[in-house]
Amino acid sequence: MGEFKKFIQTNGRSFDEIKRTINDLVNRAVDNVVDTVINDVTEFAPKEVRKELKQKAAAARQSSAKSAYKSERIPPKRFENNDDRGLNEYVQKRGHNADFPEQNRIHYPHESHAENISPQEEFMLSKIGEMRELEICVRGHGAVKRAVELTMLEQGEFMADIEDDFSRRAFCALPQPVYAAMSNSQLRTFFTWRTDVRRGKYSETDKPYVLLYCCELLNKIGVNGSVEAFDKLLETWECCKDFAPYLNSLMPRWLKDFYAFNEVSEKYPDINAVLKNGSSNEYEREFFDIESGNYSGKLRFLAENSAYDLKKSIFFTEETIPLLDAACEEALHALEEYFSARGIELSELICGKLKKDYSWTPFKDAIVNLDTADGFKPVKISASERYCVKRGEPALEMFDFAPSRGFIGFLLKSVEAELRLKTGFSRKIVPKLSMLQNDFTNRTKITEAISAPEFLKIIPKAVDEYCRKAGIASPKKSAKRKDTDEYVDYTVPKVEIDVSKLSEIRDKSDELAKKLIIEEPSDELNAAEEIAAQIGDDEFSAQIEDFKQELSPVEAEELPLSSGDPAFEDLDADWRTFANNLTPMQIKTLNALLNGNARTFCKENGLLPETVFEEINTEALSAFGDVVIECGELVSDYVDEITKIVKAALG
Repeated sequence: MGEFKKFIQTNGRSFDEIKRTINDLVNRAVDNVVDTVINDVTEFAPKEVRKELKQKAAAARQSSAKSAYKSERIPPKRFENNDDRGLNEYVQKRGHNADFPEQNRIHYPHESHAENISPQEEFMLSKIGEMRELEICVRGHGAVKRAVELTMLEQGEFMADIEDDFSRRAFCALPQPVYAAMSNSQLRTFFTWRTDVRRGKYSETDKPYVLLYCCELLNKIGVNGSVEAFDKLLETWECCKDFAPYLNSLMPRWLKDFYAFNEVSEKYPDINAVLKNGSSNEYEREFFDIESGNYSGKLRFLAENSAYDLKKSIFFTEETIPLLDAACEEALHALEEYFSARGIELSELICGKLKKDYSWTPFKDAIVNLDTADGFKPVKISASERYCVKRGEPALEMFDFAPSRGFIGFLLKSVEAELRLKTGFSRKIVPKLSMLQNDFTNRTKITEAISAPEFLKIIPKAVDEYCRKAGIASPKKSAKRKDTDEYVDYTVPKVEIDVSKLSEIRDKSDELAKKLIIEEPSDELNAAEEIAAQIGDDEFSAQIEDFKQELSPVEAEELPLSSGDPAFEDLDADWRTFANNLTPMQIKTLNALLNGNARTFCKENGLLPETVFEEINTEALSAFGDVVIECGELVSDYVDEITKIVKAALG
């Protein structure tokens, strides 16, 4: 009954007849649209022109209908023997123009190939088809795509030995080049370019092809071991630099990452020498020198990063610059010996220190399967850059320029003070220990080092030794310098007032006032100006500094946790520094985190949890270079230290 109803509704037409009718209607609609467009475009053209255009459009449609082009045919199954990948073996196995059922052909969208293709094309399309199948993983009753790192590695190894000679060049502008995202023509273009590269010919090509080849090398595809891959990466960078300037920003980090994750140090013991770029800026070069103990010629760097402006000193002249430079070098050697004995890095005080780079990920902007690597190892790339392990994970530490300007100022002023004494300079200056105390507030180890009595003698003794070697002796009639500790001692004489002489003083004051209120300057006024001009800037600055200290003395801040709980005293100095930098509210927040009610605590006290967490992490980064709070919870590795801090502070 159902079939009869369908027969009546379709007027007795079969399915094929209905299909042909629909196709005819569509074709006629297309013809009408084309004719309408031609009529609109050629509205004012002669009749012969319009007729000719319609004839050409009809011929084009007819030719298109008879076209012999079909989608490319790619065998869905792999070769029975994966080792037989050559063209001759393929032709013997399959035969040229072998017929594959239409339902088994693998198509790439928007791309088709001629029916009659050469054996080389048939072979390449077959291999590409097999490669595409590697992207799919069958699980249960379904198929899913594999992770891109796994697919990249397996597909790359499958096509590692393939060579091609594609007759044309397909353009490619993929932001992230991977095999699966490329069309067959793009893949053949890449394999042809790679074939030439392996023969030493680096022709200009599109960026994705170059990056894909670099990714192959980073995964050690098509090479014998890590050293050869590193060699090829350097060669690619050098040979492509004229048409691929983008490699200048990518390759240095890739090469350093490769150096840390693979063993190539036997051939390349110094990665910086290979890259030929040294430290990336002037401050890092200074850090490299200072960490290496090279203190020669550092006067200009020290003066630029000092709280004490040496260049404005009247002692600073072209003649004294070499003297100051050499004396600073001697003083820095003495300070290095002093601080090293106390576990303090002098380079960190003068330049800054290495801190974890949270923006770093291995092989950024490249797809690399780390399972192919030889294994991560800590590597010191330079003084300003090193790979290390933090909390069990690979990490990169970069130089953070943060000089202690007060400490450098104290160093320069101490050197200058001693040289003024040795050279018999008329005016003396005295460095203040307070210049560097503000830099090291709550840094227990350094504070103890600079507070030791012997610290104030280090620089004068070093400069004195330098002057002895250089033959600089104090003049015989130089003013005696009284030994001081931190501040200059001023003796205030007892003042007695003779009341009988007040009248005489008042008369002289009136007489002086009359002399001052005249149109022409008097000899006395000129004399006063001359005396004022003789007062040097250094004496004036020194006097003002003393007055400032007397009027607003700076008292050292009490360290809230400097003593107390014995467990707290057992913590490392960096952890004690971290604790002493925390506010009471931040310590209470840590206590709330330990108890699991941090957000409730913040809400009750009108605090934003994320803001408080960020402030605490900032102090932690400053103290020991890591965070203690992640995702609103304490890092498990640091719970014991936090517990000791909270117990010592809150009881």
